[in-house]
Amino acid sequence: MPDKESLRAAGGDLLKRIGAVMEKVDWTSFMELARLLPQARRTYVTGAGRSGLVARSFGMRLMHAGLPAFIPGETITPAAGEGDLLVAISCTGETGITDYMVRRAQQLGAKVVAVTAEPDSPLARDADHVVHIPAAAEDIVVRAAVFEHAASLCLDAVFNVLADKLKLDLETYRQRHANLE
Repeated sequence: MPDKESLRAAGGDLLKRIGAVMEKVDWTSFMELARLLPQARRTYVTGAGRSGLVARSFGMRLMHAGLPAFIPGETITPAAGEGDLLVAISCTGETGITDYMVRRAQQLGAKVVAVTAEPDSPLARDADHVVHIPAAAEDIVVRAAVFEHAASLCLDAVFNVLADKLKLDLETYRQRHANLE
């Protein structure tokens, strides 16, 4: 059974690794994402596993900003097409279902942004624009955790900038926030 100090050390190690990745992020690639989002007719966000949870969280933030955002596979998600944007999140860039959605979205005329730790991956090669989050670790579980937390922080930064540009005030945000809870 782990003790409190080993848990604290593990948490500190993750925080240090996430901070190091955040220092290396190419924010210019996120600027392009922030530019594309308000121009898109609709934005779809996708990923598998924990990257999918990051995608869902980002989709929620886009909705809070007043942008039409959807999760592929949900029953109320409309058809994608020209003028739409797909944001696909995958640490390895090799997740089959995520790469399939990228290629399908492009066939339908949507633009695609890949958020990945692997800029030379199939996902990145298939995307129109790549946002690189340089997470690296010898342990794939640690690497994925660092990637997902860094991706979440970076995408929240995109939301914060968009909220400011779109003049999203606290009252507007509150009106869009879930209230059937």
